[in-house]
Amino acid sequence: MQPIIEAVMKRSVLVVVSILLIMGWGGMSAYKMERDYLPPINNSTLMISVRADNYQAAQVKASLAGVMEQAVSNMNGLESVETSSFNGGLLCSLYFPFQYDMEKAEDEVKQAMAGLTFPSGVDKPLVTRVSTSSFPMMRISLAGQSDQTDENGLRSSLQNELVNQLKSVPGVSEIRVTGGGNNGFAVTIRMKDLEKMGFTLDDVKRSLASPGKDFPQGKIVSSQITIPVRVTGWGVSAQDLSETRIQGSDGKTIPLSAVAEVSPSMVDLQTISRMDGKPSVILDVLKSPSSNITDVSNRVHQRVHELQGTLPSGIQLSIPFDHAEDIQASLKGLIREGLLGCLFSMLSVLLFLRNVRATLLIAISLPICLLATTALLKGMGISLNILTVSGLVVAMGRVVDDSIVIVDNMYRRIQESDRKVYLHHLAGAVREMMPAIVSSTATTIVVFLPILLVGGIVQSSFASFAWTVVIALIVSLLVSIVVIPALAHLWWKDFRVNARTAEPLVKRILQWAFPRKKRVVGLVVVIFIGTIAQAIFLPVNFLPASGPGAISIKVALPEKSSGQAVDTEVKRVEDLLKSDPQIATFSATIGSSFIPMFDDVFDEGGGWIQSSKEANLIANLKANANLDTVVTELNKKLWNLKSAARFTVTNRNIAGDDSLLKIVITGASANELDTVALNIRNKLALVPGLSVEGAENDTESGPAYHLSLNEDQIKRNGIKVEDILNRIQPYVSQGTRIDIAAGDQRIPLIINTDLDAASKQSGKDVLALLSSETFQSRDGHTISLQQLTSLAPNNELSVYRDRDGQPFAVVTANIVSNDVEKVTSQTQSLLEGLTLPRGVSYSFGGISGQVQQMIMEMAIALSISVILVLLIVSTVFRGWKAPLSVLVCIPLSVIGSVWGMVVFGMQWNLAAFIGILMLVGIVVTNGIVLVDKIERNMASGMIPEEAILQGTMSRVRPILMTAFATILTLLPLALSSRTDTVISQTLGVVVVGGMLSSTFISLIVIPVIYKWMHKKLG
Repeated sequence: MQPIIEAVMKRSVLVVVSILLIMGWGGMSAYKMERDYLPPINNSTLMISVRADNYQAAQVKASLAGVMEQAVSNMNGLESVETSSFNGGLLCSLYFPFQYDMEKAEDEVKQAMAGLTFPSGVDKPLVTRVSTSSFPMMRISLAGQSDQTDENGLRSSLQNELVNQLKSVPGVSEIRVTGGGNNGFAVTIRMKDLEKMGFTLDDVKRSLASPGKDFPQGKIVSSQITIPVRVTGWGVSAQDLSETRIQGSDGKTIPLSAVAEVSPSMVDLQTISRMDGKPSVILDVLKSPSSNITDVSNRVHQRVHELQGTLPSGIQLSIPFDHAEDIQASLKGLIREGLLGCLFSMLSVLLFLRNVRATLLIAISLPICLLATTALLKGMGISLNILTVSGLVVAMGRVVDDSIVIVDNMYRRIQESDRKVYLHHLAGAVREMMPAIVSSTATTIVVFLPILLVGGIVQSSFASFAWTVVIALIVSLLVSIVVIPALAHLWWKDFRVNARTAEPLVKRILQWAFPRKKRVVGLVVVIFIGTIAQAIFLPVNFLPASGPGAISIKVALPEKSSGQAVDTEVKRVEDLLKSDPQIATFSATIGSSFIPMFDDVFDEGGGWIQSSKEANLIANLKANANLDTVVTELNKKLWNLKSAARFTVTNRNIAGDDSLLKIVITGASANELDTVALNIRNKLALVPGLSVEGAENDTESGPAYHLSLNEDQIKRNGIKVEDILNRIQPYVSQGTRIDIAAGDQRIPLIINTDLDAASKQSGKDVLALLSSETFQSRDGHTISLQQLTSLAPNNELSVYRDRDGQPFAVVTANIVSNDVEKVTSQTQSLLEGLTLPRGVSYSFGGISGQVQQMIMEMAIALSISVILVLLIVSTVFRGWKAPLSVLVCIPLSVIGSVWGMVVFGMQWNLAAFIGILMLVGIVVTNGIVLVDKIERNMASGMIPEEAILQGTMSRVRPILMTAFATILTLLPLALSSRTDTVISQTLGVVVVGGMLSSTFISLIVIPVIYKWMHKKLG
């Protein structure tokens, strides 16, 4: 191997030219690399949502759920099917393997849905796939700034115009609108007049839905010219609609005005949004997966700036968030912290070596490694995102380690000779350290292999991070073996030894520790046990906190509540937020668009459909506000409202906005499971840190009714069933939507009746009014509908859930504590105390399921990493003493990590576990470098104590330099107060703390344990 190294060193110019080419390639790749906030991640679930406003849950289950299951049952890769049939619609979740091609699955499901035929009143199925591209890259708020704002114009024509403008921006794939509607008309039928005229409600609907005026279009052709002509310019007004002819079944016609009032109205307003209590429309911008987020953001900002000047007075366009700005700020911050860390680490190397050229030699390995890594990442199709940049910053602390060890050994070799720089001295120094640096780099690399292979959440989240670090480490190994020796031979024509060393101090410490082996090891064991005890009490969560200063308030009312009642309760909450001096801004969203919602890409089942009787508010706090105090005070104020609504206040830092706990109950019939779910909801109300969903409906009877026709009475009185159905129809037709044609336009109408006003005028409720409807019997007697039918509350369930044909129930609750694992454990203990019916069992889902899955996957990854590290170390060293001595570094690293998290008030989460996984590879490097020298000394014939002392002293400087290089590189990251990145501070604290404890303790404990084991063996 040494001849090859010497041959490369003699070709320094070739190496320099190659370096320049690689750096140029890397620079161009970094400039052209696709930028995004997160790497592409797919949820392995597809959702199919079907809206059926007039269907009750049992009808949905009978008419739609089975058809849906049958249509998808033979799909490739499908593992499981869940259906939730509820009043007003169906949500079907299709589960696939985690790494399945979800784009292909989505296409197949859409084809299957296209072949289905549904009953009248059922909307077309909507297929939704959740991925990182499903989340908006930017949010635009269109808000009125005064009480005189034309709210209807804001929510309809103005927002439609803006949406069309934004959709035309290159790279924009979709604009999701919240709080918007369409201009249309409201038709209110006067039922008495309609009946008097001898018409039915169906006559009105049929006549309005019939084709309207045909506006001619075509070509005027003469012998000389052909002219395309299209007739336009005629809109539809309320007056035009009032003059529409309504045709009865007997051919008789009347104008609509004879039986109805027509007025302009807002149509399709499924959701209402407000900003600081004022009307607003939220426009969420989604980019196409292949577009560069920075380029799309710049184009959208430019279009927003152009549109701002065209808006009416008092209307303001603003951008509450833009992930392109977030990623730019995060990238700049991470790069700044990384460069500061590199500067600090180079200063530490300079402090030890006291040689500028040697320090520059190590420093030059950084840009080579990072630029070459960037080029390879681009070639693999990996984007420049938060995770890849974080991986580059973390790699900065490790990629110089091999170069430091090589340079230090060159120093030592030349120092032991006549201080002349000889080619064979430099090559020999490289060859001597190759087994150590190859094995130490390999141990760090294999630590990341489980992340790439374990699957599930860990692989999806951190695969790009792992690839970044692995590639950087491989490049750094090649640089230390090829580039460093060649440049050293080129630069070091003269050599002066000024290096500092800690050898005398370490020698005195070891000479003191050897006779006191039991006390030293015992003290370390006590510290380790105390650390583990402290680690157990740290909070456990899924993702790190997403940022300070924001809370969410959920307002939920019983199902039978009206939309107006929900709006009233939200306004009461808005008044509280307005009067709170610690609240900077707040927004509210009321209602449901029936589009599946999701907090993050890992949401179980892909997501959920929000109830139309719910509202969500987000309040942003002022910079000096105390979040916990605000939450506590707000909870007290909401409790004092004495409302039928249920309020849930959640710290948005918890689990990156995802705080939903799910308990899935199986093993019995749907009704039995519903009873068990009710019992569990009542018990969960006692768990601190939980706010149970659905409890607002437990004490309320459902709003559904059965109206059964008495066939005997109807036949006996000679009344036609059609007459009864026509009389009932208006009562269940409120809010019927139809479209009318006007040329090439489609204008929406909402058809209502005056029955609600009639009930208020008569003092009867609508059901009593319905019951009092009368008919003429065969013999001329008047008979009421009440005598012909029976009306009774519907005791059927409001939700039917099935998984692969078997019923199940779900209890959901919001975790309002920052310790997900603790709340889950308390819930688990409570459930274990319940007596469940035979065969009934439960499991956890939601954020609790994610945390449990994360812990399981990280435990598997950590176990595989330790086994792989042991395999490599056992390959390098013979026997069992050396590998065991090296592995001591791993548990010792946890000491600093845990106490660092305690000091900074952090919690166990995915980033922290990734940090621990990294430490397994990084800290073993110190042990390998140290034990490798001790083993060489033993092989040369030294007595054990002398071999240990000499080996430790000769490796103190490279170990301290590599440790300080890693620590100082990550120190700015660990001390960063920014929380806009996924892993920054948490991972930094874990790695820095672990390196501190493992380095200083290992320098004492590894020699002591090695000597102890050798003595015992002897």
